[in-house]
Amino acid sequence: MSKRKVSLVICCEDKQQECFARRFLKGVSWDYRQLFFRMSPDSKGSGEQWVREKFAKELNIYHTKQWTYAIIAIIDGDTKGVEGRITQFNNICREKRVPVRSNNDAVAIIVPTRNIETWIHYLNGETVDEETVYPKLKCESECQPAVENLVTMCKGNGISQDAPPSLHSACDEYRSRIYNFRFAH
Repeated sequence: MSKRKVSLVICCEDKQQECFARRFLKGVSWDYRQLFFRMSPDSKGSGEQWVREKFAKELNIYHTKQWTYAIIAIIDGDTKGVEGRITQFNNICREKRVPVRSNNDAVAIIVPTRNIETWIHYLNGETVDEETVYPKLKCESECQPAVENLVTMCKGNGISQDAPPSLHSACDEYRSRIYNFRFAH
């Protein structure tokens, strides 16, 4: 197993999630050299299943203190939602005999529901719900205005009350598990 010195490992399903996360993290002042992205390989089965399995491996590394300081897993909620996906993460950890994350672990599970496009459309000023499947962007980088709006909210008064519940959950996960950890070390 190779050792790596990074501050944050991000496991995600696809290029849109990776682009969104990369731009957000840059917007909140993470240095690209501190980030290590693990993205599901194209056309090799289910992206969400890949993220859950990769998460269990990364969490095992995290627990053995092999240089990974924090982890973010990003997975679409689809019809499962935030709690359903967190249960799936806990189940795969138990299956792989990896201790589930504790409340003190710098390990965030981010679950855009229905998917990341829901957040993008909301952040671009549309009224959304978490059941509708919103259209994908033509190019992943077109999420930039949405991400900028999110960063502005995070640096200001926070997410507005009408935001999708999964976005509120993600902000809580980031703030309590990653942001606080980052500035404590």
